Amino acid sequence: MRNPRETRPRGLAATVLAATLLLSACGGGGGPSTGGGDGATPPIPAPAPMSPSPPPHPIAKPLPAEVRVSCRFSGRRVGIGPAFANERPGLDDLETRSHRRAFEVGSGRWRDPLGRDGSASAAEVVRFLRAFQTQQEREGGGDLVFVDFGAQKTLRIDSTARASERRATIAALRNINTSLPWENRILLGPDIAERFVTEDIPEDEIHIHFTDGKALWPEFEEEGHYEPNILGIGGSNFDRRESRVLGGYTYIDREAVGSNNKRMEFVVTHEILHAWGMGAHVDPNLYPDALLVPILPRNLNTVPRLWLTVEGEAMLAEIKIAAGTRVSDLTVADLGPWEDDGFHIAGQTSLGGTDSGTMQFGAGYRNGFGRPWAWGPVPETRLRHNPELTGRRTATWVGSLLGFTGAGRPVAGDAEIGIDLASLQGRADFGDLESWGRETHPGARGSGLVWGDGDLGYTIGVRVEAGTEVFVSVFAAGDDPGNVTGTFVGARHEGAAGVLEHPDLSAAFGAAR
Repeated sequence: MRNPRETRPRGLAATVLAATLLLSACGGGGGPSTGGGDGATPPIPAPAPMSPSPPPHPIAKPLPAEVRVSCRFSGRRVGIGPAFANERPGLDDLETRSHRRAFEVGSGRWRDPLGRDGSASAAEVVRFLRAFQTQQEREGGGDLVFVDFGAQKTLRIDSTARASERRATIAALRNINTSLPWENRILLGPDIAERFVTEDIPEDEIHIHFTDGKALWPEFEEEGHYEPNILGIGGSNFDRRESRVLGGYTYIDREAVGSNNKRMEFVVTHEILHAWGMGAHVDPNLYPDALLVPILPRNLNTVPRLWLTVEGEAMLAEIKIAAGTRVSDLTVADLGPWEDDGFHIAGQTSLGGTDSGTMQFGAGYRNGFGRPWAWGPVPETRLRHNPELTGRRTATWVGSLLGFTGAGRPVAGDAEIGIDLASLQGRADFGDLESWGRETHPGARGSGLVWGDGDLGYTIGVRVEAGTEVFVSVFAAGDDPGNVTGTFVGARHEGAAGVLEHPDLSAAFGAAR
């Protein structure tokens, strides 16, 4: 959403005190504030001339899913996607049961009764979206309207970004993308070596820059200056006639943000959302824990995971709402069909014959969007140091895949993960893929319709993330479209589990060695 007459970017202010007054964010628009009086900051110099634009559609890749490790569940557990307690159903929460290979499989409708799975009613989503208009009026702005987010965007990072800033950007993209369908997710493109004038950024690209101070930030017609407490700005180029977002940009002042990693991740996520097209702030009095508040929260211990909040549901709703709809006129009817529960499929098996070694995986489908997840105990050693694999050249895990098509039809099939223990490279292959009718339990092998051509295959590589080994797609020639993110589970790597995200399939898999 945005004010169709707004030309300045939106920004995020720190909680900075001047005498007894809290400096408000953005000066009503997030761009420069008007300079004047003794000691006023001189106008910002215009960006240096830029080299010719690169091709408008550079090679870009989808990001792996987020991997988390927690010690809160009777031992260390690793999860991918919405995998932890309250984020997904247990098998006992699902009414229909069967077996597939060595896995017990369940399906049915489910919602966490406290909404901790991120589900929200249509009325709750409308209430959240209207809070943007409330804040817009408080900041002195006009009417907000919903926009067409346009084609899938590619984010490109300034080549001068530091390692910690890159990590914050990757974390921000994963956070945002987990709340979005495949076709709306932000891809990661090659670095940008030079800075573009904002209006010359190639279509469907978002550029992010990290600067020492604000001297290189864009200059606007007001010829003012940025207040010192502004941490970052984000804006989008916009086709006013079609109400369509063309691309965007964000600038982060690393000196103002400081060295706190969570603070940097929060600011980067906030500004990328502005650059993507969410060009307004939400009322912090109504939603103090939201990412799009105008002022950085005082006690920031963690960055909210969008897919577990009404804010993430609002992002999904914004994609569906007709461009040009006024926020102040929004009703639940504008969201179209909307569910606050979903249909879920889950599989599980015990590793080593104990409940503490349970491996679980599955997916939920709600409001036209599938969310896959996988969960299990963290191994005691690295893969190469597992005594049960000493002297072996390869290791193979065989199991099942469960998920949903883009239209919500359940899919099931076989999964096989193979790793060369010397190179830590391998394959993730999925076969005999079948689909059934919406909100039905996957049937016996051969009882469904062949999904696609019946199989998918990916080259994978092992790396360490969140303190544990994971395997991810390496995008080799000949691989199918999509992205695999997996991890090893069980004390002795008895299992391999993960998620497969494809343009027409959101699925999870579990396999046993």
